[in-house]
This record gives sequence, structure tokens and C-alpha cells, in this order.
Amino acid sequence: MTRTYTAYLLLLPGMLLIGIFLILPIGYGFWLSLHEFNGIVVGRWVGFSHYGKVIGDVGFHRALWHTLVFATLVVLGKNLVGFALAALVSLPLRGARSLRTILFLPVTLNIIVIGAFWSYFLSASRFGGLLNHALSAAGLDRLEHSWLSTPGIALLSVASIEIWRWAGLHMLIFLAGMQTIDPSLYAAAKLDGANAWQRFFHVTVPQLRPILFVSTLIALIGAFVRSFDVVWVLTRAGFDTQVVVTYLYTEAFKFGHFAEATAMGYLLLGIVAIFPFTYIFWSRSRQSNE
Repeated sequence: MTRTYTAYLLLLPGMLLIGIFLILPIGYGFWLSLHEFNGIVVGRWVGFSHYGKVIGDVGFHRALWHTLVFATLVVLGKNLVGFALAALVSLPLRGARSLRTILFLPVTLNIIVIGAFWSYFLSASRFGGLLNHALSAAGLDRLEHSWLSTPGIALLSVASIEIWRWAGLHMLIFLAGMQTIDPSLYAAAKLDGANAWQRFFHVTVPQLRPILFVSTLIALIGAFVRSFDVVWVLTRAGFDTQVVVTYLYTEAFKFGHFAEATAMGYLLLGIVAIFPFTYIFWSRSRQSNE
């Protein structure tokens, strides 16, 4: 019993910090979303009317659609590219460790540096866009575009840059999972006559399902909640790249709709929370059936 009290006592400072700086602000923000609020003064109670306004807002619908498209591209891209890179660097190749470092470098770069480079690289030819000049030199003039300022292409370009930026992190996540797989499983599969591809798909992939969930959850949260910086730096949320977090920012700090923006944030939180809770419920139901 004494050890239990000691454990709780050691946990108390961390729990207090979480309560003060995480749980309390979340509760207070939700309380603000139920009142009139101009960013400074809290007004009268209005209940869920702000949520009703947001749900009926055409601009929010468009931003949510862009967010869903962006999230789908980013989650698939980060997992596929990260998994492929992890499989590559896990091979007994010369210079594999150096390759891991190089592939992880984009994760460490500042978003301003990333934005400056890719804005120049993907700009129109008349502005010195390196990609368009390369396409022109290769005789592929028809493929030239203003990649970050053409509706329909800009969102795909931003998603590709986001995948490039974080693929190294997901590579390490999958690589860590691969290194925890019991070697005896590969040995048993080899004795049964399985070739390299069969061992990969029937041993490696099934063993990485929990890792895939973690990687997907990180990518999903990043796409829904942490996409502001890459979208804003590259396109200023123009050219059909307006996502929910940039729309929220615009509504709050450009038009002064702080209460509606707060409600928007909690709706986004609810949407994001659906995915992990659905997976947990599904996995528990599957385990109980087994």
C-alpha cells in the first residue's frame, strides 16, 4: 500500500501540470464556445447556437472537404512512403545508417525554410520555378503549372510536401517496429519454404499492425490539427487549399468571430476523436470474438 501511495505521489506533479495546462484550457474553451465572445469579453450564454452556425456555414463545409482530401492523401502517403523507406533502410546495405540520417533531415527543417525552398521550386517558369524549367528542358512543356497557385493542383502539391517533410519520422516508427519482430518467425517461415516476399507479407506486415495504427494516428492528427503551418506558408490558404485550421484562424483573427472559431475547433476535435475510438472499439470486439 505504501508503494502505491508513493507511485501516486510521484505522478501528482505531472497530473497537476496536465490538468492546469491541458484539461483546464480545453474545458474553458468549450465553455467559451457556449457564450458570446469577442476575444476579450465573455458575453451572454447562447448554448450551442455557435455550433449550429458553423454546421450551416458553406465555408466550413468547403474547408472540411479540403481537410478530408488532404488528410486522406497525407495519411496514405506518409504510411506508404514511410513503410517503403523503413523496408529499404532495414536491408543489409552499405551506408544504410547514413541513408537513415539523410531521409530524416526534412523532419528537422524549419517550416519557413521548407516554404521558401518549395515555393521557389514549384513556382511558375517566369518566376524561376526549377521544376517547370526542368520539364521544359525535357520537352514536357504541357506538364508545366504554377503548382502552388492552381486550384485542383495546389492542395495535391501541399500534401506531397507534407508527406516529404514527415516521411522520415514514419520511417523510424516502422523501422523500430521491424526491429522488435522475433527473428525466429522469419526462420520458421524460411524452413516452411517461404521466399523473401512471402516472409515480408506474411510475417513483417502482420506483426506491424499495432505500429501501423500508431503511425496512422500520428499522421491523421497531423493532417487535421497540425496542417496550419504548411498550408499557410505555402499558399496562404488560397487556391482551394483552405483547410479547417486555416479557416478557423481567418474567422477568428480576420473577422473577429472568436466564438464561432472556438466551436469550429471543438467540432474538429470531435471529428478527429472518432477514428481512434472506432479503432479501439473494433480491436476490442475482434479480440473478444477470438
